[in-house]
Amino acid sequence: MEMIVESAAAWQAACDDVAAEILAECGVTGPPVDAFALAEHLGLMIAFDAGQQGRGRLKRVAGRTSIFIRPEDRPERLHWTVAHEIGEAVASRVFSCVGHSLQDPGPGQREQVANRMASALLLPRDWFLRDVRLFDCDVLELKKQYGTASHELVLLNLLRLPDLTLVSVFDHGRITRRRGNGQLPPPRLLPLERKVQQRLADGQERCEEVGDGVRVQGWAVHEPGWPRELLRTTPVEPLDLYGDN
Repeated sequence: MEMIVESAAAWQAACDDVAAEILAECGVTGPPVDAFALAEHLGLMIAFDAGQQGRGRLKRVAGRTSIFIRPEDRPERLHWTVAHEIGEAVASRVFSCVGHSLQDPGPGQREQVANRMASALLLPRDWFLRDVRLFDCDVLELKKQYGTASHELVLLNLLRLPDLTLVSVFDHGRITRRRGNGQLPPPRLLPLERKVQQRLADGQERCEEVGDGVRVQGWAVHEPGWPRELLRTTPVEPLDLYGDN
């Protein structure tokens, strides 16, 4: 769903700018970003509510805006939820950046802003893009720098680079997410991608292969009972990924 009439890039830029302002206001000068500390600095109280259905919600309590979050086993999920609710709380600043009122944002538009803000806070644009180049897009190294963001969030944000890129997520050997930053839908899985994924599934922590005009980088994120593999695919020469599909 498109947000009002502006492009997705305009909304992303607004979220990036507002996130940078918030981080500066809170005195955060580098990763990792602690969403709980941001909320405290912004005067937002955090409370846990195991009975609520959604991961998080904003509520006024005794005249103070509070964030209620559902307990989670994964710290990254908690940081994402808090960052998302911060995004809800400051959505008016984003809407103002693109010249819109928050009075009637339309279905889903405020939620999209909150999602973009959560990502922009946990993976601030300038720091993240600098480190992406420094670590050659290595998701595991980037995760060490941005510990409050999930591996998957780090991977998906590699699509922010100008390079034509596909990212893929495999759970239990099956592809569960595949996204590209080009104009066309992602092609079917390439043989080289399956080769890299299989090597990761067989125990390699990292794997890289170059062939058939593409470079495939892969990382294993294996936890007890939940094997996951992440891939990044980029062209090394002009090619048509769709010609044989």
